[in-house]
Amino acid sequence: MRVFVTGATGWIGSAVVKELVSAGHQVTGLTTTADGAERLKKLGAKARVGRLAQHDLLRDAAARSDAVIHTAFIHDLSHMSLTTRLRLFAGALSGGVVASFLRILAETESGAIRALGSGLEGSGRPLVVTSGVAFLPQGKISTESDDHMSDSPNRSFSEAAALSLIARGVRSSIIRLAPTVHGFGDRGFAAQIIATARKKGVSPYIDNGANRWAAVHRLDAAKLFRLALEKGVSGAKYHGVGEVGIPFRDIASLIATRLRLPAVGIPAAKAAKHFGILSNFVGLDNPASSEWTRQALGWVPEQESLLADMDAHYFAPGS
Repeated sequence: MRVFVTGATGWIGSAVVKELVSAGHQVTGLTTTADGAERLKKLGAKARVGRLAQHDLLRDAAARSDAVIHTAFIHDLSHMSLTTRLRLFAGALSGGVVASFLRILAETESGAIRALGSGLEGSGRPLVVTSGVAFLPQGKISTESDDHMSDSPNRSFSEAAALSLIARGVRSSIIRLAPTVHGFGDRGFAAQIIATARKKGVSPYIDNGANRWAAVHRLDAAKLFRLALEKGVSGAKYHGVGEVGIPFRDIASLIATRLRLPAVGIPAAKAAKHFGILSNFVGLDNPASSEWTRQALGWVPEQESLLADMDAHYFAPGS
């Protein structure tokens, strides 16, 4: 198939591009820079340079494709318009900067998904959209049938936008990734927690550290995107989860051992002082199942576990 991939040079997107090309698909990736375009060419893909706010570009690229995978997501405001930044500033003045930021991200993300959908409208061609399991109900093993908690910051707006396109003849499906997508070169949660421990000289966990993190290897996640594109059904929510839940205490203990630091339990009230903004995620009890996904798509995660991957690759000098 001719596949258009947004976020094609990102942590997830670049692995998805490589997986698709290896499977014989013809890939065009969205990237924001000429350097990104060169990287895509080296992977065997074509490139379109642009941003999620360019709806005409997204619509045209989708219309020229047999399928679309949307992995891009805006994490900052550095490339947003002056009008958008002023709206965020107004939200800050009114005391609602976080809510304002999330609302702007939701509008940008939803608008991009609708633009991609308009290029596929009436065709029955697939659109696979990225979401996450991070803010599904806590304290239990979440499944593909669960919905996001209503009052939490999450990507449920991505799901709503994608699923709304089904009535317009788009075969939309969702991939909810584990919050920890690990692998060689990772700069995400695990790498940041290691860097914080190294800087502060201690590797803490919250309370008794029994809260659980779901995880998936980047290459296994890429394979899941390909399978959802090739075999997925409209309206399905697939879980990109290789490990149901690793106790955070085990993660902190590995970090402590490798860095020769103490591993200690701290109360939740002190988490923000050590972890900063990551404290919102460190304390999540977020186990999730992918049993239905594996059965539905024949997905079999084959890469190493989070702890084995961290032990092998995350503590080299300069990492």
